Amino acid sequence: FRRVGLFGIAAKAVVSTQSTGNKVNAQAYENFEKSQKQRIDEVQAGGGISNRDTLNSALKVEKEVKKGNKGPWTTEEQKLLEESLKKYPASQGPGRWDDIAAHVGTRSKKDCMKRNKDLEEQIKAKK
Repeated sequence: FRRVGLFGIAAKAVVSTQSTGNKVNAQAYENFEKSQKQRIDEVQAGGGISNRDTLNSALKVEKEVKKGNKGPWTTEEQKLLEESLKKYPASQGPGRWDDIAAHVGTRSKKDCMKRNKDLEEQIKAKK
C-alpha cells in the first residue's frame, strides 16, 4: 500500500503541476493578446505607424530615400516608364525627362534617366 500511496501522491502532484502549467500558459496567452491589441491600437491611433515597431525601419527607409535609393522598380513603375518613353520622344528636348518623371509619379527625373540607361546597357550586353 505504501507504494500505491506514494504513486497516488506523485500522480496528484503531476496533475496539480499540469493544472498550474495550463493556468500559466493561459495567462501568458492573455497577456500576449493584450499586448497585440495595444500595438494595433497604437498603430491605428498613430495614423498607421507604431513608433515602437517601425522606428528603426522608418529611419532606414528615410536614409535610403535621402540617398536616392527608393528600392527596386515595381512592375507598375516600369510600365509607366515605358509608356512615357513612347509618349515623350527624345526629339522633345531637355524637358522630356521632367515629363517622364511626372508621368511615372513615384520616381525623380534622375531615377528615370538612370533606369533608362541601365536598361539600355542590359539590352546592349545581350547582343
